[in-house]
Amino acid sequence: MKVLITGATGLVGKQIVDDLHEKGHVVHYLTTRQEAIKDEPNYKGFLWNVKEGSIDVKCLDGVTNIIHLAGETVFQRWTDDAKKRIMDSRVFSTQLLIDTLKNNKHQVEHVTTASAIGIYPDQQDGRALKENEIPPTASNFLADVCIAWEKIGALFTQLGLKHSIVRIGIVLSDKGGALDQMSKPVKYYAGAGFGNGKMWQSWIAIDDLSGIFIHIAQEQLEGVYNGVAPNPVRNRNMMETIGKVIGKPVFLPNVPKFVMKMMLGEMSAIVLSSQHVSSEKIEKAGYTFEYRELESALQNYLS
Repeated sequence: MKVLITGATGLVGKQIVDDLHEKGHVVHYLTTRQEAIKDEPNYKGFLWNVKEGSIDVKCLDGVTNIIHLAGETVFQRWTDDAKKRIMDSRVFSTQLLIDTLKNNKHQVEHVTTASAIGIYPDQQDGRALKENEIPPTASNFLADVCIAWEKIGALFTQLGLKHSIVRIGIVLSDKGGALDQMSKPVKYYAGAGFGNGKMWQSWIAIDDLSGIFIHIAQEQLEGVYNGVAPNPVRNRNMMETIGKVIGKPVFLPNVPKFVMKMMLGEMSAIVLSSQHVSSEKIEKAGYTFEYRELESALQNYLS
């Protein structure tokens, strides 16, 4: 299998590249930086510029699958300018891929695009939400982004391609990201929950997230799949489990909601939202999780 990846140098993209190589697959990737271009037998880089609408169409040579992850990080203060960059980076990059496939000969059969569980409504009680349960309208900016990204991604099917979406949860990794930010205060005995501490945290180990993307590509699955582990936890429980694993107690009271909003502004929705999300569909589609329980994942990534 030869796979074209956007966002290949990001946290999730790097893991997918490594895992694809381990399985003997070839990777092409798109980058905006000439100095990031590599030309190896199983790893070749190609330039694109989303703002200018330019792309090296050689990136499609022999490619059968595309995994589209690229998009500006949402972990920044949500100024009007930042919001525009976050939204445009996803919508315009997806449109550029669609136009490139439409206007050039290729062998692509399947495309997987990313999204996030932020598309689901904020709920602290009730059963785990499945892929067909989303709010009729967006209730915050992150949901706006997810809805727009999924809507334009669906246009790949108009080209006769198979298309899937992975709604990504809180990614746990030993190479940075959310877990690094959550564990830092715990290490200095400053760990605490957020808000009322009861928000559901639908997490996933990065090894399993990569595995889901690759499983979907190999099996050419279609439709929406939640990229979350089978056993989500409450926010306070997650922080206390981090403390347990690294041997530092979490005893401080939760950081009040209004303090989080003062510190992070509108972006506080990322850490204060509660999404209890189901992994049932991807499991029924044949994926077997390596990390089903939070503590075992933390022991691996925080050791």
